[in-house]
Order: sequence, then C-alpha cells, then structure tokens
Amino acid sequence: MELKHIVDHVYYLAGVINIGVIRGDDDQVVLIDSGIGDRSARQILRLLQAQGWRPVAVCNTHGHGDHVGGNAYLVEQAGVRVYAPLYDSTVIQQPIWGRLFMFAGAEPIREIAAPRFSARPSPVHEVVMEGALSIAGTTVEAITMPGHTGTHTCYRAGKVLFLGDLLAGEVELEHVKIPYAYSVGMRLESLERLRTIEADYYLLAHGSLYRDIVPLLERNIARVHETLDFIRKYLSRGRAGATDIVAAVADHFGLNINRIRDYFMFHPTIYSHLSYLHSRGEIDFELEGNRLWWKWNVG
Repeated sequence: MELKHIVDHVYYLAGVINIGVIRGDDDQVVLIDSGIGDRSARQILRLLQAQGWRPVAVCNTHGHGDHVGGNAYLVEQAGVRVYAPLYDSTVIQQPIWGRLFMFAGAEPIREIAAPRFSARPSPVHEVVMEGALSIAGTTVEAITMPGHTGTHTCYRAGKVLFLGDLLAGEVELEHVKIPYAYSVGMRLESLERLRTIEADYYLLAHGSLYRDIVPLLERNIARVHETLDFIRKYLSRGRAGATDIVAAVADHFGLNINRIRDYFMFHPTIYSHLSYLHSRGEIDFELEGNRLWWKWNVG
C-alpha cells in the first residue's frame, strides 16, 4: 500500500483495494473500507501510525470480504467503530450469509471459502442510512447506491467521492467483462444517479482516481445493456436453461471460467440479468421435464 494525497484533508491508500483516508480532528482518521483480512489491516495501521494518525472509524461501502476483511483486526487492535449499510451489515457480522448467497442458499462447498466471501466476523456499531455522518470532527456523506449489493453505499468527503464497487474499472471491464450485480435494475438506477452527484475527484475501490468519470460511467452502462441485449437475442431463438444461458454469455464475451470461485461470481450475476428482464415482462419461465426453462415472452 502507498499513501496518496487527493485534496485538502482527503487521502487514500493505493493497493489491490483502494482504502479511503479522511483526516479529522487531533490526527484522527476515518477509513473507507478496510481491505482483505488481517494482513491488510496491519499494513493500514502501520502506514497510518507512521504519519502519527489514529484510525477511529471504518465506513464500509458494502459487505464483501475484500472491503471488510480488515474490520475485525482494526476493531481489536485500534478500537475503531464500524459504520455499514443496512443489508450489508448483516453479512459483515455473520459472513456465512455471503457464502450462502453464492451457493443458492445451501451449505457452501469449501472451495468458495475464500477471502472474497469469508471475512472474519466484525461488529457493526452504526447502521448507515443516506445522509451526513459526523465523525472525528469531520463530515462524511453517505450516498446509497445499491445494485452491486442491496444497500451498497458511496461516501463523499469534501470534493472526493469514494465509489466502492459502484463502477467497474477499465481492467475489470476488460478481463471480468460483466461486473457482479445483486440487482441489475438497481445498478442501472445508481449509475444514472451518479451523473447527478457532484465531486471533483472519484476513487474506484478497484481501479484509479478520476477527475472525469463520464467516459467510464458510459462504458459501465453500455456493458449492462450489451449483456441484456445478448440474452434477449439468445432467448428469442428458443427457450434455454439458466446453465446454458450462463455458458452462452461467457462465450459471447470470450470468457474462460476455469476457477470455481469465478463461476460462483458469474452465475448469480447472470441470474440478476434474468430477473431484470423477467420483471419487465420481456422473458418468462416454464417448468417442464423437471427443469426450469427461460423463454422469450412473445406476448
């Protein structure tokens, strides 16, 4: 990790996951997310202590393990208070729920017990709703931007907007192709809302610091619609099972999913696209031969 100054009292720790750092009174610090596991948290503490700063709070954008994995260590070692959005707070306190979601609600196979899904349990001291948070003599504004998760939240400090996983960066769009989404409908609404949020700097959790976010925003929106259009065309040629649709979408985007953890990220993401199309009446389902089929709704 490397500490980088953005503007005024706002910094970030650049790494695999970018961690927001907001200075308050008396060298107190508010963090945006905490990275992957105890190792990340130790690095965060070491770097902050080298500056003479003391973390007092972590504001989590959402409950995925790569964003909350350092929570428990920071609570134990530095006494930080954890702020998190409503639905995500449940997963942060009981990470088993995140793994259950990935495995259709059943007891998950051990292969998906990775840091991405398996952070150490952490307390949540404050449930975050939309609005201003006054912490350590500074103000952090919570802006609810669901889609990646049910209550994914961005935070604005001064002129800087911390985006969490609202936007996929250039590398993710190039290699992952279709960012994980709990709800495609919510994600599209949040992406459109982002156009109205004023900031001079935008920091992606997985990516770079931007001054102009519009080109990347347009690419994210376009990728959602490209995926939806492919599924529409695919089902217009005949009904298909979900597994067939998942494979077809992966083939269309040139993906080679060869790790079970990647599959269990991609599979529910395609389900969220199916749910979106079904909610709009564009596709329907039928049960036949003990199988669930998806089909184009010609009516």
